Amino acid sequence: MRYVAFVLACLLLTSCKPGIAYRMPTEGMLPTIGTNDLCTANPMAYSVGEVKRFDLVVFRPNQEQRDKFRDEGLLYLMRVVGMPKEKLEIKDNVVYINDKFLEEPYPKFLDGLDKKKDFGPVTIPENEYFFLGDNRPNSEDSRFWAKPTIHRDSVVSKIVSIEKDFYKGQ
Repeated sequence: MRYVAFVLACLLLTSCKPGIAYRMPTEGMLPTIGTNDLCTANPMAYSVGEVKRFDLVVFRPNQEQRDKFRDEGLLYLMRVVGMPKEKLEIKDNVVYINDKFLEEPYPKFLDGLDKKKDFGPVTIPENEYFFLGDNRPNSEDSRFWAKPTIHRDSVVSKIVSIEKDFYKGQ
């Protein structure tokens, strides 16, 4: 306990922002996160708190995705939309949770979405989550995976800040 208190005190005293930096290599999270933005993630966020709907998280994709890209270290960054034990369905680009319209309080792109505008219904298993990109026409998210959910153990960290255009011109 003393060690934890000491580490926390050091972090506060040095004004250090704990976290890991990520760069989004695709346009799958536009307009929230662009390819020139720097995302800072807190790898300790879920050791003390719960994953919540609409959190932006970094996670290890399922084996299907790792095999596709031949990358065991592959990490994804997406938005949590479906929670454990919920029934999720997408009809004409609108998300429904347990047969009720889901208000998504963040900007997203839907224009040009001619594939996968309908999905499900699927019941999300216990301790698993359903992910969507904010740029739905250009996001290879849960709608496209053979197993559309990711287990809680695969969630690596929570995005806590986004610095816009950090990499622009570099």
